[in-house]
Amino acid sequence: MVGFEGRVLLCRRLVTRREHGDPQIEELNVGEAAEPEGRGTGAAVTDFDGDGRLDLLVSHGESAAQPLSIYKVNQGSTNSWLRVIPRTQYGAYARGAKVVVYTKRSGPHTRIIDGGSGYLCEMEPVAHFGLGKDIATNVEVYWPDGKSVARPLEPSEINSVLEIHYPREEEEGTPEIEIECGQGFAMNENGRCTDKDECTQFPSVCPTDRPVCTNTYGSHKCRANKRCNQGFEPNDDGSACVAQVAYFGGTRSSGVRRWAGFSLWPLSVSLLPLLSSRLQTGPL
Repeated sequence: MVGFEGRVLLCRRLVTRREHGDPQIEELNVGEAAEPEGRGTGAAVTDFDGDGRLDLLVSHGESAAQPLSIYKVNQGSTNSWLRVIPRTQYGAYARGAKVVVYTKRSGPHTRIIDGGSGYLCEMEPVAHFGLGKDIATNVEVYWPDGKSVARPLEPSEINSVLEIHYPREEEEGTPEIEIECGQGFAMNENGRCTDKDECTQFPSVCPTDRPVCTNTYGSHKCRANKRCNQGFEPNDDGSACVAQVAYFGGTRSSGVRRWAGFSLWPLSVSLLPLLSSRLQTGPL
């Protein structure tokens, strides 16, 4: 869910990201959650009723009694999901931890445990993964101090809340059971899933009409040998130069950039069909 200024009112838009590729913005219908006549001042997402589907809470105003709006998801009850709660060594919520869940079809899904959300709002310290019909194979958790844990997921753990405790020294080694990393990834010597560089591993992976290979996170792109100015790249058929999704001073966009050990997505949000269920209450 992304909030931005429209022509008159603050609008909410739901967007999605393509699998195995650079992000593209696609506006989706969120129904009454758009609140075209509303004056929302903050919003947070959580699973109120424990059904594995995220619900949206929107607050309005701050100086007088204002209603809260709760938009509940009434679709997708057959989809799979997983909620992961990392803990610190003292048992508290691990703010700043990164959680990565790998799946068979769509590769890695990354969440950061933070307090960010919107004005006067705070998100829950839970990494929520909507899996759809995909199958989650393993989970990795990285704590801010550099500690990490990787382990396979059991079928019985899907559609549940999974707590991951801070690792002891002996738990940081290579997992005894080989884990499935999913398409475009392979397990390294430390038992962690890493991106395959198809362009280096398979030098002839691209066709002759699109010979330029660019490695992306979990996949690769083949482009025409067309020269473009800085910050631009050829489109898929090589007919024009288009702006890169992101440009980092000489590094071509790949949909994600590794920085200080973290994976930074320019845009990654959950796709949820939100239907309205209003709750009137007092001020925050």
